[in-house]
Amino acid sequence: MGSLGPFLMCLGVLFLLIGVIVATLGGGGAVTAVDANDAPPQEDYARWPTSSPSPARPLTRRATPATRARPKPAPMLTTRSGESMQAKFFNARLGQNITYTHPRRGTVTGKILGSIRYTELWQRVNSPSEPWAPTGNTFAAHWLGNCMLYEWQTRLYVLDEYQPLSDQEINTSFLPYAKRFAQSDQTAQVSFAWPPASWTIVDIGRFEVARVEGDGLRLNQGAIGRFIHSRGADQRALVVEDYQSGQGG
Repeated sequence: MGSLGPFLMCLGVLFLLIGVIVATLGGGGAVTAVDANDAPPQEDYARWPTSSPSPARPLTRRATPATRARPKPAPMLTTRSGESMQAKFFNARLGQNITYTHPRRGTVTGKILGSIRYTELWQRVNSPSEPWAPTGNTFAAHWLGNCMLYEWQTRLYVLDEYQPLSDQEINTSFLPYAKRFAQSDQTAQVSFAWPPASWTIVDIGRFEVARVEGDGLRLNQGAIGRFIHSRGADQRALVVEDYQSGQGG
């Protein structure tokens, strides 16, 4: 996989990140997030215990009267105890070192140069007129200069390739599959091809950027976007994010 380079994107366009799923986040243990002046221990993120992901929220689709009349269940809230891996990863700050185990490259250590906090959004009912509201969940992503460690629900990705996408590419190569996944209430196995692999959708939804800090990022606080998360063979992962025009990303 190539280097991601500066983590930049144009306003109002979509982008795609390809990397690997490092782990499924679970219970307690020590996460490696230490002061830059300290020698970082070599904690293997891939040993994190597994747990069942919290239910994902679908993208908006055209709602029927029956759908509008039936509110959706409230989203599950992500909890982080003070000493858990999730808490230490989420609370890591600029200048701290992160050590993780890449499935192909082995143990890798990097310094946090930039951080993003994403707020998860949902709709009480599936309707174009229903507003999107915060679920109460916020997730973190840390930019290490040549890769992004990206947390969402119970998953942790290391993303190390970047590719901008046009509206036409998103509409023809991704949107039809996201709609099919949404229409199944996110229960169908929906796969699609995008070089260099075939991908299966695992989650779709919407978020708002709650906070941005550090270097190497061009992202506006308050930016709202949609996402598609997909898995490929050999633990490969693909993340597509679609930001509203003028919000940056």
